[in-house]
Amino acid sequence: MTTMTEWLLAIIVSVANPERAATEDPFPGWAETVDERRARFTAIAGDLEAFVFDEKTRPVFGGPHGRARTAALVLAVAYHESGFMKDVDVGPCYRGKGGQSTRCDSGKSACLMQIRVADGKTPEGYTREELFKDRRKCFEAGLRLLRSSLGMCKHLPLKHRLAAYASGSCEKGWEGSEVLMGLAEKLTVVSKMPGKDAEFIRHEKKKD
Repeated sequence: MTTMTEWLLAIIVSVANPERAATEDPFPGWAETVDERRARFTAIAGDLEAFVFDEKTRPVFGGPHGRARTAALVLAVAYHESGFMKDVDVGPCYRGKGGQSTRCDSGKSACLMQIRVADGKTPEGYTREELFKDRRKCFEAGLRLLRSSLGMCKHLPLKHRLAAYASGSCEKGWEGSEVLMGLAEKLTVVSKMPGKDAEFIRHEKKKD
């Protein structure tokens, strides 16, 4: 039986093949072997499952597969924002020989979800260093932004409800929203879902 982490890993591999990507070293100092990259992708999948399937996390989609669909949306956005590249994942983002690269919004954004935090903190209280150190915090901050856009633009068709995320306004960014929503839907069928959400939800252990 396929686990949820394996399903999420299959999604990641479908868009960022580790065997192809690991043969390249686009940024000095960030090279990975195929095994190292696959291990990192597996860790990303595991951290995302741990976050999205935590009973305290509120998914953005309802239904028996709402959490799985939420996880697929997070991966679609993460791929769009970061390509799952190592520097963006574990930090700090590559800044070029002279530190002048515009990568990661000139260093102001952090982690797979590219949370713009600069030297401040997110509304959750996370610093840039914390977002790099803990992927679950990165996913939490990213999901907040997605949920905000979905709420602001709830009067629009579902495919356009990430317009505010894409452009800052529900009146713009429709094309960008369609790209993200379309990719998320495609990712849900990369491989068969392993089961309904209820089978994978992680309940907080009660203290005696």
